[in-house]
Amino acid sequence: MKKFWFTAVAALAVLAFVGTADAGGDAAAGAKKAKSCAGCHGKKGEGKKKNPPLAGMDEAKFVKAMQDYKSGAKKHKMMQKFSKKLSDADFANLAAHYKGLK
Repeated sequence: MKKFWFTAVAALAVLAFVGTADAGGDAAAGAKKAKSCAGCHGKKGEGKKKNPPLAGMDEAKFVKAMQDYKSGAKKHKMMQKFSKKLSDADFANLAAHYKGLK
């Protein structure tokens, strides 16, 4: 019986950790990284000229687009250059930041 409870508690701990890790990025850290994006996408992610708005964008969609730029699956010279300098954590942080803007 003790083994069952130990296994149950361990499983819950793992699920709690996975849920926390998948909860999204740090918007404050994303705001710092977003300074380099403002020239093309606006200070508040509103978009400028032909560059799309990022404010309010779905986090998963943002992260997927950034990963696609980084891998070369999505083509855009400037975005490929910038995305290669960023980690997956940076993508999540930027996504959280832009999701919170309106």
